[in-house]
Amino acid sequence: MRTPGRPAGVHAVAGAPGCQGSAQAFVVSETDGTWGSAEQVPGSSALNPGGIAQINTVSCASPGNCAAGGYTTDSISNSQAFVVDQANGIWGTAQPVPGLASINAGSAAIGSLSCALPGNCTGGGYYSRAGLQAFVVGETSGP
Repeated sequence: MRTPGRPAGVHAVAGAPGCQGSAQAFVVSETDGTWGSAEQVPGSSALNPGGIAQINTVSCASPGNCAAGGYTTDSISNSQAFVVDQANGIWGTAQPVPGLASINAGSAAIGSLSCALPGNCTGGGYYSRAGLQAFVVGETSGP
């Protein structure tokens, strides 16, 4: 049930690892108390040769303006962090976290996002390099 005065939200989940060999990340939006249809995160299949993807976090700055992050798996089953924006109710294309490929030596994932204004978000997560390391990433004046 939607709480009065709360912006319409987006909730996102993925199938459990191992579900018939693959699990794709999906999003579903709620507007004024009505849930829309679930849709696969656009572009996530291209980032997911390992066949398992998941949304870990979603933040909405205003109704229809959200960001989500999580991970996909590469061809050797390492998780790889991705982010995706929603602008005016339309989900953009998932993309790897900018700059992370140059420091990550194994697995990575987004664990948390916060968006103060549409297109202005901050996220954090982990990557592998001599153990697990923390990273932060920011978006300014995004879609």
